[in-house]
Amino acid sequence: MNLRTNDLPLAPPVRGRTPLVATGFTVAAMVMYFASVFGVYLKERALVRAEGLPWIPNKAKIELTQPGMVIWTLIISIVVMQWAVYSIKRDDRQHALLGIGTTVVMGAMVVVQTTWHLSQTNLIADEGPTTAATLIFTIVGSYLVAVVIGMIILTLTGFRTMAGQYGSKQTDGVVAASLYWYSLVFIYFIIWIAVYIAK
Repeated sequence: MNLRTNDLPLAPPVRGRTPLVATGFTVAAMVMYFASVFGVYLKERALVRAEGLPWIPNKAKIELTQPGMVIWTLIISIVVMQWAVYSIKRDDRQHALLGIGTTVVMGAMVVVQTTWHLSQTNLIADEGPTTAATLIFTIVGSYLVAVVIGMIILTLTGFRTMAGQYGSKQTDGVVAASLYWYSLVFIYFIIWIAVYIAK
């Protein structure tokens, strides 16, 4: 039996990768922003230390306990977020929602812990012989804004997952949200080393 071209069924439309492409551009812009701020921070710190002055004011106190807790929370959140991606690829929306929700809670933990830590450092912007306080507030404050944006993205992704818009045939939204979250973990690792460890 010969089939004409018009008798063949149409191929399903190929879904665009808009969320993944948008996330790629967003992550690239965010990495460039933080790289430039880190560059200014490291340059200013090197200039101050070359003059024999302390970079962090003597009255300031930067503990490592809270940043250590934050880095471990973020490392665990990678596993939880990947669990959400794994689940949505298998049409397991219940566990995908659980993974997304748990990651949002971990993001809230990061915001609260970091904000509390900054309030305990006794750093005052634009005060003292160095710009350490201003630059630390700029870096950490920018990071907190990025985390809040990540929490909003995850919340919207969770609602769309709950509505059935994401599943094994359409995982791009959850994957895009996870890529953004992984970039946040990477950036905080740099903050942890450059700002807190090598202060």
